[in-house]
Amino acid sequence: MTRVAIDVWDSAGQLPPENRFFASDGALAGLTDGRALLAGGSDASSKAMATAALFRPDTVTWTATTPMSVGRRSHSLTRLPDGSVLAAGGIQGVYRFPFQVVGTAERFDPGTEKWTPTQTSMTRARFGHSATKLRDGRVLVAGGGTVRGRYVQAIDSVEIYDPGTDTWRIIDPMIDARIDPQTALLADGRVLVSGSYLGVGDFDYTPLAFCEIFDPSTETWSATGTMAVPRAWHRLVPLPDGGALAICGTNRGSSPGPGPITDDHSLASVERWNPITGRWTTAARLPHGRTRHHAAALDSGAVFVFGGADEHSINCGFISTYRYRPDIDVWTPTAAMAAGRYDFASAVLTDGRILVAGGNYGNDGYGDGLLDTAEIFTAA
Repeated sequence: MTRVAIDVWDSAGQLPPENRFFASDGALAGLTDGRALLAGGSDASSKAMATAALFRPDTVTWTATTPMSVGRRSHSLTRLPDGSVLAAGGIQGVYRFPFQVVGTAERFDPGTEKWTPTQTSMTRARFGHSATKLRDGRVLVAGGGTVRGRYVQAIDSVEIYDPGTDTWRIIDPMIDARIDPQTALLADGRVLVSGSYLGVGDFDYTPLAFCEIFDPSTETWSATGTMAVPRAWHRLVPLPDGGALAICGTNRGSSPGPGPITDDHSLASVERWNPITGRWTTAARLPHGRTRHHAAALDSGAVFVFGGADEHSINCGFISTYRYRPDIDVWTPTAAMAAGRYDFASAVLTDGRILVAGGNYGNDGYGDGLLDTAEIFTAA
């Protein structure tokens, strides 16, 4: 009898007690030797952690490694061409005003398991920024937030890290300031940035629909099509045809007002960016909305979406997962995770499997709502 391949989630062990809550994508990175590095995040008190751990898929174990020089949450973690990992920016201390925004960066050597500060610091302290590894190995760091009095302020500044010289260099800013910008490295080497949000008050925010393109050959930004609805905490994934898919999120600000497009719940809608026209078109919807989820491109060319929650109340992590076929514009349900989670960490390993760690399953975001488990997805 022929065995039918199926998607499956397996347990990936228990996390160290310090690293549980991940408000951005930048806390977990797959290493070239097959392991994964977890660095930073926050604990149950919302305090940023410096602790780090290594995951070994062959033994399905986590072991503590050298901590970073400073606690970081809402930072970025990027694997560099030589196999080292760059940790940049973030928030230090407890996430309440007045919190400290970090302007330093450091590199982790998987061989020695040591962190080394970069030769120069970032040109601007920031958190909730994007970090995109370009095709030449440099890292594009764009946008994010800073603190202005008792307000979170979105910034438009952009800088590039060169791993060869171990230095940072400021370049032209984005057209629009944005916190938590979603980026996709396109097939032609350019970078698409979509939506995200502006800080407009004391922890208040408003989502954006504007999008733009970065051209690394000229190091310049240009406007591209605007999405049909503003989206924050969505996901942006490159497609095999050179386009990209913007998935779900929320267009509800922290102080929602009247308007025909504002939805108090998370969005189920999906939009597709065309690399030829630069415009967005409607793609097939997911069965229900979600935000604070993750998504990844599979080796098959499909897009995989997993986890998340409903922004209306954020009191329940989703176990459901879906696969998108861009050639036929269809979503199909696939294997459910063992634990529903949002604001978690994830990384694609060298063997193509997807590792997820920690996050929140409900409650108020801290305390009993945090998960200490990890699991790993193997596609059929």
